[in-house]
Amino acid sequence: MSAKDVYGKIGYFIEKWPKGIILVAILLIIIAIQGAGLIEQKSGIDTFVSKDSDIYLNYDHLYKQNFGNDLVLVLVDSDDATDSEVLETIDDFDGIIGTDKNVETVMSMASLVKDAAYSVTGRNEIPNDDTIQAIIAQLPSAYVDQFLPDSTHTIIMVQMTSGIDEDNKKRVLNQVNRALDTVDFPAGTTAVATGDPAFLIAMSEEMSSSLQSMLLLAFILMILALLVVFHHVRWCLLPLPVVLVGLVWTFGAMGYMDIPMTMATMAVFPILIGLGADYAIQFHNRLEEELAKGECVEEAVIDTIKHTGPAVGTAVVATSLGFVALFISSVPMIQDFGKISLIGVILCYIASMFILVSILYLLDRRDEKKACNSSGRNVPAKKQVNTNDTAIGRVLRKVSMFSAKRPIIVISLALILAVSGLYADEKVGVQTDTKDFVPQDMLALQNLEKLTRVMGGIDQINIIVKADDIKDPDVLQWMVDFSQREVDDNSHITDSGSIASLIYSSYGSIPTDEDTVDYIIDSMSSTVTGQYIEGGNMGVINLDLDKDLSSEQISNTIDQVESDLQWYNPPAGVSVTVTGSKVTTTSIIDALTSGRTQMGYLGMAIIFLGMLVIYKDWLKALATILPIVMVTGWIGGVMYLLDMSYNPLTATLGALAIGIGAEFTILMLERYFEERENGLEPYDALEKAASSIGPAIIASGSTVIFGFSALIISSFPMISAFGKVTVIAVAFSLVSTVFVLPPIMVNLDLWRSGRKTSEKHIESNKVSI
Repeated sequence: MSAKDVYGKIGYFIEKWPKGIILVAILLIIIAIQGAGLIEQKSGIDTFVSKDSDIYLNYDHLYKQNFGNDLVLVLVDSDDATDSEVLETIDDFDGIIGTDKNVETVMSMASLVKDAAYSVTGRNEIPNDDTIQAIIAQLPSAYVDQFLPDSTHTIIMVQMTSGIDEDNKKRVLNQVNRALDTVDFPAGTTAVATGDPAFLIAMSEEMSSSLQSMLLLAFILMILALLVVFHHVRWCLLPLPVVLVGLVWTFGAMGYMDIPMTMATMAVFPILIGLGADYAIQFHNRLEEELAKGECVEEAVIDTIKHTGPAVGTAVVATSLGFVALFISSVPMIQDFGKISLIGVILCYIASMFILVSILYLLDRRDEKKACNSSGRNVPAKKQVNTNDTAIGRVLRKVSMFSAKRPIIVISLALILAVSGLYADEKVGVQTDTKDFVPQDMLALQNLEKLTRVMGGIDQINIIVKADDIKDPDVLQWMVDFSQREVDDNSHITDSGSIASLIYSSYGSIPTDEDTVDYIIDSMSSTVTGQYIEGGNMGVINLDLDKDLSSEQISNTIDQVESDLQWYNPPAGVSVTVTGSKVTTTSIIDALTSGRTQMGYLGMAIIFLGMLVIYKDWLKALATILPIVMVTGWIGGVMYLLDMSYNPLTATLGALAIGIGAEFTILMLERYFEERENGLEPYDALEKAASSIGPAIIASGSTVIFGFSALIISSFPMISAFGKVTVIAVAFSLVSTVFVLPPIMVNLDLWRSGRKTSEKHIESNKVSI
């Protein structure tokens, strides 16, 4: 049984059970809404680095669980950060927030001064101003520098419990803000909560707001697109509610499959609006075409599904295979982008074929009262148009014929531009600083940047040190020596911190006996020493990075530290691991630079093989992929000319452009060979295909472009840049379908037809001889 026979039976099913199909669709919507409530928002490091990778495991299991519990940092700005009134207010804040069940410790200058004062006076309170200055002068500089970067700023560290979930992080942050509002800071003193958790929570909230804006704009743009390019059919806006059903189903699938909402996956939905409307347009346009021929609605539905179902289905397969290529990326958010895109296009295709056609059938049965009878067909003339004779159809027919008859010029020009673009693409940069991916006017980002300026940079490289006895004087001396070497020899490392540096700062050197080491550590605040040692066999060295370093500079610095550890080994029996948030996020540079090209080529290979399996015809498979391969080169050239950079989303563009662009070539190809099967010669078949399916392809391409355009207004620069480039990519795909595909398709067909004729002629000559 052929594909058309299978789809013919589907068409018959739709014609028999339209109301039942709509009821099932409504039931699925209800189920999907429940699933959508399960979607989790993620914006942390695990969206960039796989949880199974050594890089992530080192960061999460070794560093974060032992030393890197999430910190809310409160930046206090005052004329004199050590003023007794300021410290007393900070102490009040410490007492309020310290009682929260998800707060492990609160550290501040107030707590340090109180501890030091208690050891001298026996009174656990903030002393007067003169005593405060004397106490601070006696504290080790390693203590003071963490909490008092300068005379007008001080830091409060609110350390949350290990393993805290996102909801409780948000709750603690809200509690911190409420506590800051509760306490009464002196006039001229301000305090703001910042740090990574505050930044990530704010980014999640901004993601929700941005997604809503993008979806709203996408629907508005889609209405305009349909009114402009699809106005020649009845109920031209009907694709929109059908697309909405596909989106709701996709949201539900996302929740049930535990696919998180990230900066990448939120970009999927405007894309699906464009693609879903595209699929709906193809079915809608073909049904109108069948009705214009004089068919009754029952026959029109069956013929629409029979002819358009396989064509659009093949296009969906090609698009899906392009998304499958994204699965090889080592960046989790790109893998999730591929997964939800794959699921979404399939669900939008199903919604377009079953729901749209069912609704159109019911509308025609009700309003047009079509019916077949024994004397012929009663076809109302009302609003029926000949889609073969539209202005767009006539233009496309002329353009396609023009290019098909000049294959050498057209293909050569397209190839030269593609090769030049691929060469230029190698010079396009890569952007991986996560702060550049988010809205630059976001208050949480501005607060974090202020903290960075005050602290002189808050990014670190963390080195986990494991030893049988972390307090061994030889181990401590190595930690001091290695840290000092890195600060002295590496211009991008500004300072270091460790339990060894605390001891050195307090004692003036590393004691030679462990009893003295124990005495010094016991005399320190456990809230401070707990940042640097865990148990008796693990410690950490924090190397502070200079502020405003580029991703490349950070990557080079990490490489240099790892190289230095090779030649300046720790004592025997001691192991070291370089980790930290910057180590994990910087690792995506390699993933983007190497994986980007691999995803593009894999997308080409998968789609070609997929079309070869479906068509069982190398000519059709080759004609499908060749025009789009050229598009990928054109895109690279445009990105180079516009001085754009690749980010985690635009890195997917090769596979994405091939997958989406292949749809247009497949629709044109399918219609061309359908007309060839009807007995038309190649050029006549091209004329008929261009004038009939061409307007629908332009309409589809326009809706996809309008859907992608909604990405441009996103407040997230990463998504906005992706929107700009994908709009260009889809536009290029349309140009390629109209200009490049016709000469490739027709001339390959002519070559094969001529070869078959020649072979038949040779065979007949052999027989006659």
